[in-house]
Amino acid sequence: MTASLRLLQPTPPPLTLVLYAPARELALVLEARLPVGLHVHWQDSALPPAALEVHRRSGPCVVLLDFRRDAAAASGDLARSLQRTLPDLPLVAVGSTAPGQDEGIVAAVRTGLRDILDLESTTADIDSVLRRAAALSAPSPRAPVQAAPQAQLVLLLGVRAGVGCSTLAAHLGVLAQQCSSGDADDTSGELLPTATTLLLDLGQPAGDTALYLNLDSQFHVEDALRHASLIDGTLARTAMARHGGGLTLLGQAAGSDGGPIPDPAVLVQRLRTVFDTVLCDLGGLALRQVPRSLFNSADAIWLVADQAIGTLVSLDLALKQLEAMGLRDDRVQLLINRYQEDDGLVPAQIAGRFGLPLLATLPDCHRLRGSANHGHLLLQDAPRDPYVRALAPLLLHLDHAAAQTAPRSWREKLALALGGLQWKTK
Repeated sequence: MTASLRLLQPTPPPLTLVLYAPARELALVLEARLPVGLHVHWQDSALPPAALEVHRRSGPCVVLLDFRRDAAAASGDLARSLQRTLPDLPLVAVGSTAPGQDEGIVAAVRTGLRDILDLESTTADIDSVLRRAAALSAPSPRAPVQAAPQAQLVLLLGVRAGVGCSTLAAHLGVLAQQCSSGDADDTSGELLPTATTLLLDLGQPAGDTALYLNLDSQFHVEDALRHASLIDGTLARTAMARHGGGLTLLGQAAGSDGGPIPDPAVLVQRLRTVFDTVLCDLGGLALRQVPRSLFNSADAIWLVADQAIGTLVSLDLALKQLEAMGLRDDRVQLLINRYQEDDGLVPAQIAGRFGLPLLATLPDCHRLRGSANHGHLLLQDAPRDPYVRALAPLLLHLDHAAAQTAPRSWREKLALALGGLQWKTK
């Protein structure tokens, strides 16, 4: 009986793909990469899209736009026109992430396209992009909605400009990604836990973290804010800057004026569904400049300070402001940077004086500036430096759940990677 009913059900119409490109050759390239049964109808992008109605009447229709480097500008204009006249029509950008060819992908993202078909992808990935685009054009109201997992959000807030917050964020982000990359087996054959880490740089001066990471980003926070609802794994992989160590960076364009930050609540919510950990650098910002939504949604707030008397005055003011805002709770912890013995109060005394949990102490390190001036991180030049080894407690706090459930071999590997010994300043 069930089999008979299944036979009586109508077969869903085939997916129709319409490619707008200046030449037919891209259609031939796509035809060779598509799953069996899918075909491409080529249309010259210089002509008006009048033929679309014919294809749309035949069933589900997805429009492909040529966003390779030379055709990106014309396809951007066509995309904006179609978005105005046919807002429900699914549009997919076709481009390449090959070195020197990814400018078109960035242009597609800035145009507002969500779905990107990467010519370097496998046939299975291409099929997944096309099917998702077709499904999103006609969502089922009965489909169950499942809450997306939320990444851990950690705020790094320098209580005063110049305490080394951004330098810390760059090193911590790269090291966290490397320690969770799962590149190597331990002696028992187990893999390190895998995770993805995003460094969201909202600090001032704008663009400093990109300099420390030696990255030239073409997609910035300003772009992401405009298209926050479009952020997904494909966009993150193709448009956002990525360090050689695997860390993804989303920062402000260099030279941004440091005015009030637009409320990033929607953007941060989207980013937390794409990444496993979001580390937010707020170095150089006054507490009043930080959007309230960031504080409300953060899992941890790490205050970065040093032993200088001016910094301690700023720390006291920051804590009073957090108290007045109702935000001084167990998420707030203290991190003492640039510590030197016999240079004032010791970290435990500072933490006790202000009633804060002491998260970690990082030693003063003159080699940090030298590495930065050569476009390197210290962990690249001197991976066993005391400063790098002192980051170990922070790495465990970045993913406390993984640290509690991970096998002992992962903890041992982390300790060995950072030198295995406590740092010393003498």
